[in-house]
Amino acid sequence: MSLSAIGKSTTHPGRRFWILLLILMLFAAALRLYKLDVYPQVFNQDQAVLGYDAWSIWLTGRDHHGELLPVYFRAFNDYVPPVAMYITAPFVGLLGLSEFSTRLPFALMGIATVFLTALLGRRWFGPAAGLLAGLLLSIDPWHLSYSRIAFPASTMPFFTIAALYTFTRATDRLKTRDGSKGVIGWFGLSALAFALLTGCYPAMKVQAPLLMGACALAAAPLLWRHWRLTLGWLALYLALISPLVVMQLLHWDLIQFRFTGMALVGKPGWIAQFFRQYADHYNWGALFFSGYKGGSAVRPENIGELFWLEGPLWIGAVIGLAQRQYHRLAYALPLLVAIWFFTFPISSSLTTDDPPHEVRTYCFVPLPELLAGYGAVVAWRQLSCYRWRRLTAAHVVATGGTAVFALFAAIYLPYFFPRPLQETDQSGYFEPYTVGLRPVLEKVTEAAQPCDVIWLESTNQTYIYYLFMTRFPPARFQQANVVWADVNGWLQVPAFEQVHFGVPFIDKHIIHQPPACQGKPYTVYFMTHTKYTGPDWQPFFATTNGVGAPIWRAVTQPGAPQ
Repeated sequence: MSLSAIGKSTTHPGRRFWILLLILMLFAAALRLYKLDVYPQVFNQDQAVLGYDAWSIWLTGRDHHGELLPVYFRAFNDYVPPVAMYITAPFVGLLGLSEFSTRLPFALMGIATVFLTALLGRRWFGPAAGLLAGLLLSIDPWHLSYSRIAFPASTMPFFTIAALYTFTRATDRLKTRDGSKGVIGWFGLSALAFALLTGCYPAMKVQAPLLMGACALAAAPLLWRHWRLTLGWLALYLALISPLVVMQLLHWDLIQFRFTGMALVGKPGWIAQFFRQYADHYNWGALFFSGYKGGSAVRPENIGELFWLEGPLWIGAVIGLAQRQYHRLAYALPLLVAIWFFTFPISSSLTTDDPPHEVRTYCFVPLPELLAGYGAVVAWRQLSCYRWRRLTAAHVVATGGTAVFALFAAIYLPYFFPRPLQETDQSGYFEPYTVGLRPVLEKVTEAAQPCDVIWLESTNQTYIYYLFMTRFPPARFQQANVVWADVNGWLQVPAFEQVHFGVPFIDKHIIHQPPACQGKPYTVYFMTHTKYTGPDWQPFFATTNGVGAPIWRAVTQPGAPQ
Protein backbone atom coordinates (compact mmCIF):
# COMPACT_ATOMS: atom_id res chain seq x y z
CA MET A 1 0.00 0.00 0.00
CA SER A 2 1.41 3.40 -0.98
CA LEU A 3 1.38 6.34 1.40
CA SER A 4 -0.83 8.30 -0.95
CA ALA A 5 -3.48 5.57 -0.78
CA ILE A 6 -3.96 5.81 2.99
CA GLY A 7 -7.23 7.44 3.88
CA LYS A 8 -8.72 6.97 0.39
CA SER A 9 -11.43 4.56 -0.71
CA THR A 10 -13.73 4.66 -3.69
CA THR A 11 -16.83 3.63 -1.74
CA HIS A 12 -16.13 4.67 1.83
CA PRO A 13 -13.90 7.78 1.95
CA GLY A 14 -11.70 7.79 5.02
CA ARG A 15 -12.66 4.32 6.20
CA ARG A 16 -9.18 2.96 5.59
CA PHE A 17 -7.74 5.73 7.76
CA TRP A 18 -9.97 4.81 10.69
CA ILE A 19 -9.25 1.09 10.36
CA LEU A 20 -5.50 1.74 10.38
CA LEU A 21 -5.90 4.18 13.25
CA LEU A 22 -7.75 1.54 15.26
CA ILE A 23 -4.90 -0.92 14.68
CA LEU A 24 -2.42 1.77 15.70
CA MET A 25 -4.36 2.50 18.90
CA LEU A 26 -4.38 -1.17 19.85
CA PHE A 27 -0.61 -1.27 19.34
CA ALA A 28 -0.06 1.90 21.39
CA ALA A 29 -2.38 0.64 24.14
CA ALA A 30 -0.56 -2.70 24.35
CA LEU A 31 2.79 -0.95 24.79
CA ARG A 32 1.43 1.38 27.47
CA LEU A 33 -0.76 -0.98 29.49
CA TYR A 34 1.21 -4.25 29.48
CA LYS A 35 2.31 -4.96 33.09
CA LEU A 36 1.94 -1.28 33.92
CA ASP A 37 2.56 -1.92 37.61
CA VAL A 38 5.89 -3.64 36.86
CA TYR A 39 7.54 -1.63 34.07
CA PRO A 40 9.46 0.54 34.48
CA GLN A 41 10.64 -1.20 37.62
CA VAL A 42 11.57 2.05 39.35
CA PHE A 43 8.53 3.30 41.27
CA ASN A 44 10.23 6.16 43.03
CA GLN A 45 9.25 8.64 45.71
CA ASP A 46 7.89 11.16 43.18
CA GLN A 47 5.37 8.64 41.86
CA ALA A 48 4.50 7.49 45.38
CA VAL A 49 3.79 11.00 46.66
CA LEU A 50 1.66 11.79 43.60
CA GLY A 51 -0.43 8.66 44.11
CA TYR A 52 -0.76 9.11 47.87
CA ASP A 53 -1.68 12.79 47.58
CA ALA A 54 -4.30 11.93 44.94
CA TRP A 55 -5.71 9.22 47.23
CA SER A 56 -5.69 11.64 50.15
CA ILE A 57 -7.56 14.24 48.10
CA TRP A 58 -10.18 11.65 47.12
CA LEU A 59 -10.73 10.46 50.69
CA THR A 60 -10.32 13.68 52.70
CA GLY A 61 -10.21 16.63 50.31
CA ARG A 62 -6.70 17.40 51.61
CA ASP A 63 -3.18 16.45 50.60
CA HIS A 64 -1.05 14.42 53.00
CA HIS A 65 0.17 17.65 54.63
CA GLY A 66 -3.44 18.49 55.49
CA GLU A 67 -3.84 21.33 52.97
CA LEU A 68 -7.45 21.67 51.79
CA LEU A 69 -7.81 21.35 47.98
CA PRO A 70 -4.35 22.76 47.29
CA VAL A 71 -3.55 24.71 44.15
CA TYR A 72 0.11 23.71 44.50
CA PHE A 73 1.16 20.40 46.06
CA ARG A 74 4.22 20.23 48.29
CA ALA A 75 6.46 17.46 46.97
CA PHE A 76 9.47 17.24 49.30
CA ASN A 77 11.47 20.25 48.06
CA ASP A 78 9.12 21.70 45.48
CA TYR A 79 5.61 23.00 44.91
CA VAL A 80 4.00 21.32 41.91
CA PRO A 81 0.95 22.55 39.93
CA PRO A 82 -2.11 20.41 40.62
CA VAL A 83 -3.41 18.95 37.35
CA ALA A 84 -1.78 15.50 37.59
CA MET A 85 -2.89 14.93 41.18
CA TYR A 86 -6.54 15.83 40.56
CA ILE A 87 -6.67 13.67 37.42
CA THR A 88 -5.20 10.72 39.34
CA ALA A 89 -7.55 11.09 42.34
CA PRO A 90 -10.58 9.22 40.90
CA PHE A 91 -8.39 6.39 39.60
CA VAL A 92 -6.75 5.64 42.95
CA GLY A 93 -10.02 6.41 44.74
CA LEU A 94 -12.13 3.97 42.75
CA LEU A 95 -9.52 1.29 42.01
CA GLY A 96 -7.59 1.49 45.28
CA LEU A 97 -4.12 2.87 45.85
CA SER A 98 -1.51 0.86 43.93
CA GLU A 99 1.28 1.25 41.40
CA PHE A 100 -1.13 0.29 38.62
CA SER A 101 -3.91 2.73 39.54
CA THR A 102 -1.40 5.55 40.06
CA ARG A 103 0.15 5.05 36.62
CA LEU A 104 -3.08 4.23 34.76
CA PRO A 105 -4.27 7.80 34.01
CA PHE A 106 -0.89 8.66 32.51
CA ALA A 107 -0.93 5.55 30.32
CA LEU A 108 -4.45 6.42 29.12
CA MET A 109 -3.36 9.99 28.38
CA GLY A 110 -0.41 8.57 26.45
CA ILE A 111 -2.75 6.45 24.34
CA ALA A 112 -5.04 9.45 23.79
CA THR A 113 -2.01 11.52 22.75
CA VAL A 114 -1.21 9.01 19.99
CA PHE A 115 -4.84 9.23 18.84
CA LEU A 116 -4.95 13.04 18.80
CA THR A 117 -1.53 13.26 17.15
CA ALA A 118 -2.82 11.15 14.27
CA LEU A 119 -5.93 13.34 14.00
CA LEU A 120 -3.99 16.60 14.14
CA GLY A 121 -1.41 15.29 11.66
CA ARG A 122 -4.30 14.39 9.35
CA ARG A 123 -5.65 17.94 9.51
CA TRP A 124 -2.24 19.52 9.13
CA PHE A 125 -0.64 17.27 6.53
CA GLY A 126 -3.06 14.56 5.43
CA PRO A 127 -4.05 11.03 6.53
CA ALA A 128 -0.74 9.28 5.76
CA ALA A 129 1.29 11.85 7.69
CA GLY A 130 -1.10 11.65 10.63
CA LEU A 131 -0.90 7.87 10.86
CA LEU A 132 2.88 7.87 10.54
CA ALA A 133 3.17 10.54 13.25
CA GLY A 134 1.01 8.42 15.54
CA LEU A 135 3.07 5.31 14.77
CA LEU A 136 6.34 7.07 15.53
CA LEU A 137 4.93 8.47 18.76
CA SER A 138 3.63 5.05 19.83
CA ILE A 139 7.15 3.61 19.99
CA ASP A 140 9.06 6.78 20.85
CA PRO A 141 11.30 6.09 23.91
CA TRP A 142 10.61 9.51 25.39
CA HIS A 143 6.84 9.22 25.15
CA LEU A 144 6.54 5.51 25.91
CA SER A 145 8.60 5.88 29.08
CA TYR A 146 6.70 8.88 30.42
CA SER A 147 3.34 7.37 29.48
CA ARG A 148 4.09 4.58 31.96
CA ILE A 149 5.22 6.64 34.96
CA ALA A 150 3.22 8.87 37.27
CA PHE A 151 5.01 12.19 36.88
CA PRO A 152 3.27 15.57 36.57
CA ALA A 153 5.41 16.13 33.46
CA SER A 154 3.87 13.06 31.84
CA THR A 155 0.70 15.06 31.16
CA MET A 156 2.40 17.65 28.93
CA PRO A 157 2.09 15.98 25.50
CA PHE A 158 -1.61 15.18 25.99
CA PHE A 159 -2.65 18.71 26.89
CA THR A 160 -0.36 20.15 24.22
CA ILE A 161 -1.93 18.11 21.43
CA ALA A 162 -5.44 18.61 22.86
CA ALA A 163 -4.94 22.39 22.90
CA LEU A 164 -3.64 22.46 19.33
CA TYR A 165 -6.31 20.12 17.99
CA THR A 166 -9.20 22.06 19.57
CA PHE A 167 -7.70 25.36 18.41
CA THR A 168 -7.44 23.96 14.87
CA ARG A 169 -11.06 22.81 14.93
CA ALA A 170 -12.21 26.19 16.27
CA THR A 171 -10.36 28.26 13.67
CA ASP A 172 -11.44 25.92 10.86
CA ARG A 173 -15.07 26.63 11.75
CA LEU A 174 -14.41 30.36 11.79
CA LYS A 175 -12.77 30.20 8.37
CA THR A 176 -15.70 28.35 6.83
CA ARG A 177 -18.14 30.80 8.48
CA ASP A 178 -19.80 27.89 10.22
CA GLY A 179 -19.82 29.64 13.57
CA SER A 180 -23.24 28.38 14.56
CA LYS A 181 -21.98 24.78 14.77
CA GLY A 182 -19.81 24.58 17.84
CA VAL A 183 -17.16 27.23 17.27
CA ILE A 184 -17.67 28.67 20.77
CA GLY A 185 -17.42 25.19 22.24
CA TRP A 186 -14.18 24.45 20.40
CA PHE A 187 -12.66 27.75 21.54
CA GLY A 188 -13.79 26.97 25.08
CA LEU A 189 -12.16 23.53 24.95
CA SER A 190 -9.00 25.10 23.56
CA ALA A 191 -8.83 27.62 26.42
CA LEU A 192 -9.41 24.80 28.92
CA ALA A 193 -6.68 22.63 27.37
CA PHE A 194 -4.18 25.52 27.39
CA ALA A 195 -5.08 26.26 31.02
CA LEU A 196 -4.58 22.62 32.05
CA LEU A 197 -1.31 22.59 30.13
CA THR A 198 -0.20 25.62 32.14
CA GLY A 199 -1.06 23.84 35.38
CA CYS A 200 0.49 20.45 34.70
CA TYR A 201 4.19 21.19 35.32
CA PRO A 202 6.25 24.19 36.50
CA ALA A 203 8.02 24.65 33.15
CA MET A 204 4.65 25.01 31.41
CA LYS A 205 3.95 28.27 33.24
CA VAL A 206 6.35 29.65 30.62
CA GLN A 207 5.91 27.27 27.71
CA ALA A 208 2.10 27.07 27.59
CA PRO A 209 1.58 30.84 27.17
CA LEU A 210 4.31 30.82 24.51
CA LEU A 211 2.52 28.08 22.57
CA MET A 212 -0.83 29.82 22.95
CA GLY A 213 0.77 33.04 21.74
CA ALA A 214 2.16 31.15 18.73
CA CYS A 215 -1.36 29.99 17.87
CA ALA A 216 -2.72 33.53 18.20
CA LEU A 217 0.08 34.95 16.04
CA ALA A 218 -0.32 32.28 13.35
CA ALA A 219 -4.08 32.96 13.15
CA ALA A 220 -3.86 36.72 13.76
CA PRO A 221 -5.79 37.91 10.67
CA LEU A 222 -8.69 35.54 11.36
CA LEU A 223 -8.74 36.21 15.09
CA TRP A 224 -8.62 39.97 14.49
CA ARG A 225 -11.75 39.77 12.34
CA HIS A 226 -13.48 37.89 15.17
CA TRP A 227 -12.00 39.94 17.99
CA ARG A 228 -14.90 39.47 20.41
CA LEU A 229 -14.57 35.70 20.22
CA THR A 230 -10.80 36.04 20.54
CA LEU A 231 -11.14 38.15 23.68
CA GLY A 232 -13.51 35.56 25.11
CA TRP A 233 -10.99 32.81 24.38
CA LEU A 234 -8.20 34.72 26.12
CA ALA A 235 -10.41 35.80 29.02
CA LEU A 236 -11.52 32.23 29.68
CA TYR A 237 -7.91 31.06 29.67
CA LEU A 238 -6.90 33.79 32.13
CA ALA A 239 -9.87 33.00 34.37
CA LEU A 240 -9.00 29.31 34.43
CA ILE A 241 -5.35 29.90 35.36
CA SER A 242 -6.17 32.68 37.87
CA PRO A 243 -5.94 30.36 40.93
CA LEU A 244 -2.39 29.45 39.88
CA VAL A 245 -1.49 33.10 39.34
CA VAL A 246 -3.00 34.30 42.62
CA MET A 247 -1.34 31.56 44.67
CA GLN A 248 1.96 32.20 42.90
CA LEU A 249 1.82 35.89 43.82
CA LEU A 250 0.70 35.31 47.41
CA HIS A 251 3.35 32.66 48.13
CA TRP A 252 6.07 33.62 45.69
CA ASP A 253 9.07 32.68 47.86
CA LEU A 254 7.69 29.22 48.68
CA ILE A 255 6.50 28.30 45.19
CA GLN A 256 9.66 29.65 43.55
CA PHE A 257 11.99 28.17 46.17
CA ARG A 258 13.33 25.35 44.02
CA PHE A 259 13.55 27.42 40.87
CA THR A 260 15.36 30.18 42.76
CA GLY A 261 17.98 27.67 43.82
CA MET A 262 18.59 26.53 40.25
CA ALA A 263 17.81 29.73 38.31
CA LEU A 264 20.40 30.82 35.79
CA VAL A 265 19.33 34.47 35.62
CA GLY A 266 21.59 36.80 37.56
CA LYS A 267 24.58 34.50 37.78
CA PRO A 268 27.90 35.63 36.26
CA GLY A 269 27.87 35.14 32.49
CA TRP A 270 24.30 33.87 32.54
CA ILE A 271 23.32 35.29 29.16
CA ALA A 272 26.09 33.45 27.30
CA GLN A 273 25.35 30.29 29.26
CA PHE A 274 21.64 30.59 28.45
CA PHE A 275 22.32 30.62 24.71
CA ARG A 276 24.83 27.78 24.97
CA GLN A 277 22.34 25.65 26.91
CA TYR A 278 19.59 26.65 24.47
CA ALA A 279 21.71 25.38 21.56
CA ASP A 280 22.43 22.13 23.44
CA HIS A 281 18.74 21.20 23.18
CA TYR A 282 19.25 20.65 19.44
CA ASN A 283 22.19 18.29 19.92
CA TRP A 284 21.38 15.44 17.54
CA GLY A 285 23.60 13.03 19.42
CA ALA A 286 21.60 13.57 22.62
CA LEU A 287 18.23 13.53 20.87
CA PHE A 288 18.79 10.33 18.90
CA PHE A 289 21.66 8.34 20.42
CA SER A 290 22.44 9.16 24.05
CA GLY A 291 19.51 11.05 25.57
CA TYR A 292 19.40 14.17 27.68
CA LYS A 293 20.56 14.42 31.28
CA GLY A 294 18.61 12.81 34.12
CA GLY A 295 14.97 11.86 33.82
CA SER A 296 13.38 8.43 33.83
CA ALA A 297 13.17 7.37 30.18
CA VAL A 298 14.25 3.75 29.72
CA ARG A 299 16.51 3.17 26.76
CA PRO A 300 19.54 1.01 25.85
CA GLU A 301 22.84 2.29 24.56
CA ASN A 302 22.71 4.13 21.21
CA ILE A 303 19.03 5.03 21.58
CA GLY A 304 18.16 8.54 22.68
CA GLU A 305 14.89 10.36 23.24
CA LEU A 306 13.58 9.87 19.69
CA PHE A 307 13.55 7.28 16.91
CA TRP A 308 16.71 7.43 14.78
CA LEU A 309 15.03 8.40 11.51
CA GLU A 310 12.92 11.24 12.86
CA GLY A 311 15.72 13.79 12.46
CA PRO A 312 16.41 13.09 8.77
CA LEU A 313 12.68 13.14 8.09
CA TRP A 314 12.46 16.66 9.53
CA ILE A 315 14.35 17.79 6.43
CA GLY A 316 11.47 16.58 4.26
CA ALA A 317 9.02 18.39 6.53
CA VAL A 318 10.94 21.66 6.16
CA ILE A 319 10.91 21.26 2.37
CA GLY A 320 7.19 20.58 2.41
CA LEU A 321 6.40 23.49 4.74
CA ALA A 322 8.44 25.83 2.54
CA GLN A 323 6.70 24.75 -0.67
CA ARG A 324 3.12 24.02 0.26
CA GLN A 325 0.34 26.58 0.57
CA TYR A 326 -2.00 25.72 3.45
CA HIS A 327 -5.20 27.18 2.08
CA ARG A 328 -7.32 24.60 3.89
CA LEU A 329 -6.00 25.65 7.32
CA ALA A 330 -7.16 28.81 9.04
CA TYR A 331 -3.71 29.83 10.24
CA ALA A 332 -0.11 29.99 9.05
CA LEU A 333 1.05 26.51 9.98
CA PRO A 334 4.75 27.05 9.14
CA LEU A 335 4.81 30.00 11.53
CA LEU A 336 3.16 28.03 14.34
CA VAL A 337 5.51 25.06 13.86
CA ALA A 338 8.59 27.31 13.73
CA ILE A 339 7.67 29.13 16.95
CA TRP A 340 6.98 25.84 18.74
CA PHE A 341 10.24 24.31 17.46
CA PHE A 342 12.40 27.27 18.49
CA THR A 343 10.78 28.14 21.82
CA PHE A 344 10.50 24.72 23.51
CA PRO A 345 13.98 25.01 25.14
CA ILE A 346 13.39 28.43 26.74
CA SER A 347 12.13 27.35 30.15
CA SER A 348 14.72 24.58 30.46
CA SER A 349 17.53 26.94 29.44
CA LEU A 350 16.66 29.32 32.28
CA THR A 351 17.92 26.75 34.82
CA THR A 352 21.46 25.72 35.66
CA ASP A 353 20.93 22.21 34.23
CA ASP A 354 23.86 21.59 31.93
CA PRO A 355 23.40 19.61 29.72
CA PRO A 356 19.60 19.92 29.34
CA HIS A 357 17.37 17.87 31.61
CA GLU A 358 15.11 15.29 30.01
CA VAL A 359 11.95 16.22 31.94
CA ARG A 360 12.08 19.97 31.36
CA THR A 361 12.55 19.45 27.61
CA TYR A 362 9.65 16.99 27.29
CA CYS A 363 7.39 19.83 26.08
CA PHE A 364 8.97 19.19 22.65
CA VAL A 365 6.77 16.08 22.18
CA PRO A 366 4.80 15.40 19.94
CA LEU A 367 6.16 17.96 17.46
CA PRO A 368 9.08 15.74 16.33
CA GLU A 369 6.68 12.96 15.36
CA LEU A 370 4.33 15.31 13.50
CA LEU A 371 7.25 16.67 11.49
CA ALA A 372 8.70 13.22 10.84
CA GLY A 373 5.34 11.85 9.67
CA TYR A 374 4.97 14.71 7.21
CA GLY A 375 8.61 14.44 6.17
CA ALA A 376 8.07 10.79 5.22
CA VAL A 377 5.13 11.74 2.99
CA VAL A 378 7.15 14.52 1.30
CA ALA A 379 10.06 12.13 0.73
CA TRP A 380 7.68 9.53 -0.74
CA ARG A 381 6.24 12.04 -3.21
CA GLN A 382 9.64 13.30 -4.26
CA LEU A 383 11.23 9.86 -4.64
CA SER A 384 8.24 8.39 -6.48
CA CYS A 385 9.39 10.32 -9.54
CA TYR A 386 12.47 8.13 -9.86
CA ARG A 387 11.71 4.72 -11.35
CA TRP A 388 13.68 1.60 -12.15
CA ARG A 389 11.48 -0.88 -14.00
CA ARG A 390 8.59 -1.57 -11.60
CA LEU A 391 10.33 -0.12 -8.59
CA THR A 392 10.59 3.48 -7.58
CA ALA A 393 13.18 5.05 -5.31
CA ALA A 394 10.34 5.65 -2.85
CA HIS A 395 9.71 1.90 -2.53
CA VAL A 396 13.40 1.21 -1.90
CA VAL A 397 13.73 3.95 0.72
CA ALA A 398 10.44 2.98 2.39
CA THR A 399 11.61 -0.64 2.63
CA GLY A 400 14.86 0.48 4.21
CA GLY A 401 13.01 2.77 6.62
CA THR A 402 10.69 -0.06 7.64
CA ALA A 403 13.70 -2.29 8.29
CA VAL A 404 15.30 0.39 10.47
CA PHE A 405 12.04 0.82 12.37
CA ALA A 406 11.86 -2.95 12.95
CA LEU A 407 15.49 -2.99 14.13
CA PHE A 408 14.83 -0.10 16.48
CA ALA A 409 11.80 -1.91 17.95
CA ALA A 410 13.74 -5.17 18.26
CA ILE A 411 16.51 -3.45 20.22
CA TYR A 412 14.39 -1.13 22.32
CA LEU A 413 11.25 -3.03 23.34
CA PRO A 414 12.95 -6.09 24.89
CA TYR A 415 15.16 -3.68 26.84
CA PHE A 416 12.13 -1.78 28.11
CA PHE A 417 10.30 -4.97 29.17
CA PRO A 418 13.06 -7.18 30.65
CA ARG A 419 12.55 -9.99 33.13
CA PRO A 420 11.79 -8.48 36.54
CA LEU A 421 14.85 -7.91 38.70
CA GLN A 422 13.40 -9.98 41.52
CA GLU A 423 13.49 -13.04 39.22
CA THR A 424 17.11 -12.80 38.11
CA ASP A 425 19.37 -10.76 40.39
CA GLN A 426 21.86 -12.95 42.29
CA SER A 427 23.17 -10.30 44.65
CA GLY A 428 20.12 -9.79 46.83
CA TYR A 429 20.47 -5.99 46.59
CA PHE A 430 17.97 -4.24 44.39
CA GLU A 431 17.80 -0.96 42.62
CA PRO A 432 14.97 0.05 42.54
CA TYR A 433 14.53 0.29 46.27
CA THR A 434 10.92 -0.85 46.38
CA VAL A 435 11.25 -4.27 44.72
CA GLY A 436 10.04 -6.88 47.19
CA LEU A 437 9.31 -4.38 49.96
CA ARG A 438 5.50 -4.48 50.01
CA PRO A 439 5.08 -8.08 51.34
CA VAL A 440 7.49 -7.36 54.19
CA LEU A 441 5.67 -4.15 55.09
CA GLU A 442 2.33 -5.93 55.08
CA LYS A 443 3.56 -8.73 57.36
CA VAL A 444 5.11 -6.33 59.83
CA THR A 445 2.17 -3.94 60.00
CA GLU A 446 -0.21 -6.87 60.49
CA ALA A 447 1.86 -8.30 63.35
CA ALA A 448 2.89 -5.10 65.14
CA GLN A 449 0.99 -4.15 68.30
CA PRO A 450 0.22 -0.53 69.28
CA CYS A 451 3.24 -0.27 71.59
CA ASP A 452 5.73 -1.93 69.23
CA VAL A 453 8.34 0.07 67.33
CA ILE A 454 8.72 -0.31 63.54
CA TRP A 455 11.92 0.63 61.72
CA LEU A 456 12.33 0.84 57.95
CA GLU A 457 15.82 1.25 56.55
CA SER A 458 15.95 4.74 55.13
CA THR A 459 16.54 5.94 51.60
CA ASN A 460 15.25 8.99 49.73
CA GLN A 461 11.94 10.11 51.35
CA THR A 462 11.28 6.65 52.77
CA TYR A 463 8.21 7.77 54.70
CA ILE A 464 6.17 8.18 51.50
CA TYR A 465 6.92 4.59 50.46
CA TYR A 466 5.58 3.43 53.84
CA LEU A 467 2.40 5.51 53.49
CA PHE A 468 1.83 4.37 49.92
CA MET A 469 2.55 0.65 50.31
CA THR A 470 0.70 0.18 53.60
CA ARG A 471 -2.17 2.38 52.38
CA PHE A 472 -1.87 4.28 55.64
CA PRO A 473 -5.14 6.21 56.19
CA PRO A 474 -4.55 9.81 55.07
CA ALA A 475 -6.84 11.29 57.73
CA ARG A 476 -4.87 9.47 60.43
CA PHE A 477 -1.54 10.68 59.05
CA GLN A 478 -2.82 14.26 58.90
CA GLN A 479 -3.71 14.06 62.60
CA ALA A 480 -0.61 12.13 63.69
CA ASN A 481 2.23 13.66 65.67
CA VAL A 482 4.50 13.75 62.64
CA VAL A 483 8.15 14.70 63.09
CA TRP A 484 8.89 16.97 60.12
CA ALA A 485 12.50 17.88 59.44
CA ASP A 486 13.29 20.67 56.96
CA VAL A 487 16.83 20.09 55.70
CA ASN A 488 17.95 22.69 53.15
CA GLY A 489 14.42 22.99 51.82
CA TRP A 490 13.80 19.24 51.75
CA LEU A 491 11.00 17.94 53.97
CA GLN A 492 12.02 14.76 55.76
CA VAL A 493 10.01 12.54 58.13
CA PRO A 494 12.32 10.61 60.48
CA ALA A 495 9.37 9.24 62.50
CA PHE A 496 5.62 9.32 63.11
CA GLU A 497 3.49 7.36 65.56
CA GLN A 498 5.33 4.05 66.11
CA VAL A 499 7.16 4.12 62.76
CA HIS A 500 10.80 5.19 62.39
CA PHE A 501 12.98 5.59 59.30
CA GLY A 502 16.65 4.74 59.68
CA VAL A 503 18.68 2.07 61.45
CA PRO A 504 17.70 1.29 65.07
CA PHE A 505 21.21 0.69 66.36
CA ILE A 506 22.43 3.92 64.76
CA ASP A 507 19.48 6.31 65.03
CA LYS A 508 18.35 5.48 68.57
CA HIS A 509 17.86 9.17 69.37
CA ILE A 510 14.63 9.32 67.34
CA ILE A 511 12.92 6.37 69.09
CA HIS A 512 9.66 7.31 70.72
CA GLN A 513 6.55 5.47 71.87
CA PRO A 514 3.04 6.75 72.53
CA PRO A 515 2.68 8.12 76.10
CA ALA A 516 0.35 5.26 77.03
CA CYS A 517 3.12 2.77 76.25
CA GLN A 518 5.75 4.23 78.54
CA GLY A 519 7.23 1.53 80.77
CA LYS A 520 5.58 -1.32 78.88
CA PRO A 521 7.53 -4.05 77.05
CA TYR A 522 7.55 -3.86 73.28
CA THR A 523 9.02 -5.52 70.19
CA VAL A 524 11.23 -3.75 67.68
CA TYR A 525 10.72 -4.64 64.01
CA PHE A 526 13.46 -3.71 61.55
CA MET A 527 12.99 -4.00 57.79
CA THR A 528 16.21 -3.92 55.78
CA HIS A 529 17.64 -4.95 52.44
CA THR A 530 21.18 -5.16 53.83
CA LYS A 531 22.67 -8.31 55.33
CA TYR A 532 23.98 -6.95 58.61
CA THR A 533 21.71 -6.41 61.59
CA GLY A 534 23.70 -7.83 64.50
CA PRO A 535 23.61 -11.18 66.35
CA ASP A 536 20.75 -10.30 68.71
CA TRP A 537 18.12 -9.89 66.00
CA GLN A 538 15.75 -12.73 65.19
CA PRO A 539 14.42 -13.41 61.64
CA PHE A 540 10.73 -12.62 61.17
CA PHE A 541 9.93 -12.55 57.44
CA ALA A 542 11.81 -12.21 54.16
CA THR A 543 11.19 -11.96 50.44
CA THR A 544 13.46 -13.72 47.97
CA ASN A 545 13.79 -13.64 44.23
CA GLY A 546 13.38 -16.42 41.70
CA VAL A 547 16.91 -17.70 42.27
CA GLY A 548 16.63 -17.62 46.06
CA ALA A 549 18.58 -14.45 46.78
CA PRO A 550 17.08 -12.40 49.63
CA ILE A 551 15.56 -9.06 48.73
CA TRP A 552 14.02 -7.56 51.88
CA ARG A 553 13.85 -9.07 55.33
CA ALA A 554 12.32 -8.15 58.65
CA VAL A 555 14.01 -8.99 61.94
CA THR A 556 12.90 -8.46 65.53
CA GLN A 557 14.29 -7.99 69.01
CA PRO A 558 12.72 -7.19 72.37
CA GLY A 559 12.83 -3.55 73.34
CA ALA A 560 13.80 -2.27 76.77
CA PRO A 561 10.88 -0.54 78.56
CA GLN A 562 11.26 3.23 78.41
